[in-house]
Amino acid sequence: ESFADLGLEEALVAATDSMGLTRPTDIQASAIPKILSGGHFLVASHTGSGKTLTYLLPVIQQMKDAERETGARAKPKRPRVLIVGPTRELAEQVRSVAKAVSHHCKFSSELIIGGEKFATQRQVLDRSLDVVVGTPGRIIKHCEEGNLFLSNVTHVILDEADTLFEAGFGDEVRRLLRPLQKNPEGKQCIVVSATMAEKVAKMVSAELPDLQRIDTPSLHKSAPNLRHRFVDCPGSVDKMAIVEQIVSGDFRSGKKTMVFCNTMPSCQAVEFSLNEAELPVVMYNGDMTAEERKESMREFVEGSHADGTAVVMVCTDLAARGLDFGGGEKGKVDHVVNFDFPMNPIDYIHRSGRTARAGATGKVTNLVAKKDRILAQEIDVAVKMGQPLDSATSSKAVVEARR
Repeated sequence: ESFADLGLEEALVAATDSMGLTRPTDIQASAIPKILSGGHFLVASHTGSGKTLTYLLPVIQQMKDAERETGARAKPKRPRVLIVGPTRELAEQVRSVAKAVSHHCKFSSELIIGGEKFATQRQVLDRSLDVVVGTPGRIIKHCEEGNLFLSNVTHVILDEADTLFEAGFGDEVRRLLRPLQKNPEGKQCIVVSATMAEKVAKMVSAELPDLQRIDTPSLHKSAPNLRHRFVDCPGSVDKMAIVEQIVSGDFRSGKKTMVFCNTMPSCQAVEFSLNEAELPVVMYNGDMTAEERKESMREFVEGSHADGTAVVMVCTDLAARGLDFGGGEKGKVDHVVNFDFPMNPIDYIHRSGRTARAGATGKVTNLVAKKDRILAQEIDVAVKMGQPLDSATSSKAVVEARR
C-alpha cells in the first residue's frame, strides 16, 4: 500500500516522498482512511510508528477540502486546527513535521509553548494562521488574554494523551474540547497515545462518547527485532559497576546508549560515575532548563564514537515519551539500559520504545533489584509469549512487593 492508496491528495503524498517515506506504517494504513472519513478517534500505536503523520496528513487534507468547499481561510487569532502536547519538546517536534508538510501543501502553523516570551507569541497570533501547536497551559493563558479564540477550531489533536492526563492537564484538556462540544457538526478530535491506557480512554470518552478506537495488533507488544535481557542484581551486587561495564562495551563497539533512572539523585550518580570512567555522557531530566535539555538532545544525536563526543544519555522517564531523535543512523539508539527498573509496564513500554524503531534492531538490558523481580518476571514472560506487555499488570501483589 502507498500513501496515495490511503486517499491522500497529491501534495501530501509529495510531502511523504520528500521525507523518504514510501510505504505507510501499520497504524498509518489503518488510521488515515478512517480519520479522513470523519469522527472522533483514539489512536494507539507503539513509539516510532509514525503517529504524527497519522493524524497530521488527514487533518490537513480535511482543512484543505473545507477551503475548497466553503472558502474557509486562515484568520488572525482563530486557528482551525489545534494540536496539544504535554511538553514543549514534543510540541516543537510536531511543529517541525508540520512545517515540512507545509512546504508541499501550503498552510501556516505557529508554536505556542511555555518558557517563550508571551508578548512575542501575542504578535505571532495576530497573523493569519491555520494550525496552532502548543502546550495546554500557555494556550489557555492566551485564550484568557484574548489573544486566541477557539470558535473556528474544527480539529483538536491531543498528542501523547496518556502523559497529558498523568501530568494533571485533565481540566485544561476539557476546556480545549469545549468548542467541539458546543457545535459538534463537522468537528473532529483525535487522541493519540503510545499506550491504550484505560484511564485515558475513560476520561476522553466521558467528554466525547462516540470516540472510536484504532490500534494495531502489535500495540503494547515488544518489537520483534528487540532483545530483552534481565540481569539479577541482589543487594550484594554493585549496579554501578555493571552499568559502567555495559556502557564501556557499547562505547567501544560504537553504539548509542540510553540509561534510564527513576530519580534525580540516581540520574546524577550514574552520570558522575560514567564521567569518572571517561565516557562521553549527557543528562536529560526535568531539573534541567528546556534549553539545557535541547542542547543535551542535540549533543546526543550529533554524537559520534569516532570523535569521542556524547553517545550516552543518562535520563529520567521524561526522555522516554514522545521524543524523536530524527531519522537516519545518527538518531538511532542501539541500547536501552534500565539502571532502575521502571515502576510499571507502561513506563517499560515507553523506555524500550526508544530503540528498535521503524524496523531497526535494538536491545534492552534491565538491572533487576529484589523489589523489581515480580514485575520483571511478568514482563519477561509477556515478551517470550508475544503477549501485550501491559498484561504484566501492576497488580496489588506487585505494588506491595515493590514497597
